[in-house]
Amino acid sequence: MGILVFDVGTSSMRGVLMNEQADILCQFQGKYHPDFHSSIYVTQNPEIWRSVLYDIAKNIQIWCEEHGHKVEMISLTAQRTSMIPVDRDGNALCDAVMWQDKRNIKTCMRLAGYNGDIIRRSGTMVNPVFAGSKMAWLHENEPEIYDRSYKLFVVADYLFYHMTGQMKTDRTYASRFHLMNLRTGQWDEQLLDIFDVEESKLCELIAPGELHGYTNEAFSKASGIPTGVPVYSAGGDQQCSALGMGIYKEGDLEVTSGTGAFIIGITEKLPPVILGNPIINYSAVKGKYIVEASILTCSAAFDWFRRNFYKEVQGDIYKKIDEEINESPPGANGCMLLPFFQGRATPQWNPQATASFTNVTLSTTRGDMARALLEGIAYEIRNNLDIVEGQIGKAEKIQIGGGLSKSQAFNQIQADVYGRELVHYEKRESGIIGAWVNTMVESGKASGYEEALKLAGQKDALKTYDPVMENTKKYQDIRGKMNRLYQNCLLYT
Repeated sequence: MGILVFDVGTSSMRGVLMNEQADILCQFQGKYHPDFHSSIYVTQNPEIWRSVLYDIAKNIQIWCEEHGHKVEMISLTAQRTSMIPVDRDGNALCDAVMWQDKRNIKTCMRLAGYNGDIIRRSGTMVNPVFAGSKMAWLHENEPEIYDRSYKLFVVADYLFYHMTGQMKTDRTYASRFHLMNLRTGQWDEQLLDIFDVEESKLCELIAPGELHGYTNEAFSKASGIPTGVPVYSAGGDQQCSALGMGIYKEGDLEVTSGTGAFIIGITEKLPPVILGNPIINYSAVKGKYIVEASILTCSAAFDWFRRNFYKEVQGDIYKKIDEEINESPPGANGCMLLPFFQGRATPQWNPQATASFTNVTLSTTRGDMARALLEGIAYEIRNNLDIVEGQIGKAEKIQIGGGLSKSQAFNQIQADVYGRELVHYEKRESGIIGAWVNTMVESGKASGYEEALKLAGQKDALKTYDPVMENTKKYQDIRGKMNRLYQNCLLYT
């Protein structure tokens, strides 16, 4: 049996063919990038996603024919809140408004007056990342496109449509629209009224992991994959990443440090009163919820620093950076970073916040600044960790993953800042594994999440990081200073 998993990220899409033992049989990748017209104006041509989807599927099918394999199921996980208005045939009416796009800031400021109802019904306060405020912005600022749109898709909806012809969205995505009632799992009439979005422009809701439909003739013609192959909606990328890291039971917790950073715990029951901070969404695990907090810039900030401060380095640039970080002591010789390169997400949504290094002297080294950058990211993650644990309880161990977790220096900083043992599956592709797990369970190929995760984890290399308590205490004091500095900055803006 072959399960083809599509993992649709912000800058690339991968198609991975896996068997029932979670072995990767083959994989193909297509890269792309959003168009950053300005710091608040970010779009992408949706046809790029469709073209990459078809190319990857075609390459997978050719490989199958050459090696005697067969695509028997398809599973897809994707970024969650980029918005695409489409016509009745699923054709995009304009470029996708990306999740990083913040042209809706004024819309959010206006809608903030309804935060009491928005939080109580949708699970979090209004913010510029979620799809609902982007839809409201479109209605206000591009009314012709809004009126012409038959549906308002997110990326997963768009790609599913071009595989199955069905216009459906699963609740892991819908719970990040601000338009679905978290307790009922249905589109909410009052929220639709607040955001001024018609329910007819939204897709039919399905459960996470559920069968979305079957491959149609158009997709078969473009890819070579036969018609009638079942296609499953595995859930949003961060929900699948959490599941792939083994986060599926009450109290489990993980930190993913990718382009942004996500702190995710699992809960089985919604609190009687939802406070709006942290975010509560549907989990990829049926019947459960994720408690999520985030920072908008993580490895993207590290990549910015690498490009601008290590241009002359030849060879293994990451090894060089780690060496210089390790030469700087905890606390980076006083250098500190406010890590808000694209604004602040939780715990206080502030899209206008910016990053800044402080306490830089003539003795500050490049390594000090590199360490300060990673420490600043870890401090902000810890701020959000405290909020998530306020909902699910304290986790004694924390799973870590994401691109920045490849840095051992950063992982030790994380362990020291959080004051917890960290567990890192060094070779686990958590988003892809999570999608595979959900599809194995939903299709009946595995009896449950525990069995599927056990199959998926048998080949993983495991590394743990223990906190140095002396550093933990020092970092606690510095984090307090960073938070006070941020609050002081707010007073002068």
